[in-house]
Amino acid sequence: MKKPKIYSSSFLGKQLSRIKLGQSYYGIVVSTISAIALLKLAFDIDLFLIIVMFPIFLLGAYIIGYYLDIKNITTMDVLKTNEISNRFLNKADQKRQEFELMMMEVLLEGINKLNSEKKIDTSELMEKYRDYKNRWTFGASES
Repeated sequence: MKKPKIYSSSFLGKQLSRIKLGQSYYGIVVSTISAIALLKLAFDIDLFLIIVMFPIFLLGAYIIGYYLDIKNITTMDVLKTNEISNRFLNKADQKRQEFELMMMEVLLEGINKLNSEKKIDTSELMEKYRDYKNRWTFGASES
């Protein structure tokens, strides 16, 4: 006895593909409406003009989406994201993070001094910067 066609994998695959395609079209429509609403807020555009131009905007969005799909732009974007998110930290990352922390500490200390109406002691701040600079200069000991 032959199985009904509903339970075949090709039928399920086609249905899932149609759902994904429908979601893509829905996403394009929602993005187009959001872009038009943003344009309406940014510029004083008549609502009637927007209603008339909506099909043209939507067609333009579909053409751009088709071009991106043909050129496989999303796959390249996913590959770049995977490459960036799965890399290991290196010395430059450590240096940048330490610098940002040092700058945040300096800013917070300055704000606290200003709030308490005390004079900012620049010698302490310069000492912190010199320590950072000495730690990361070429030929310094690696730790």
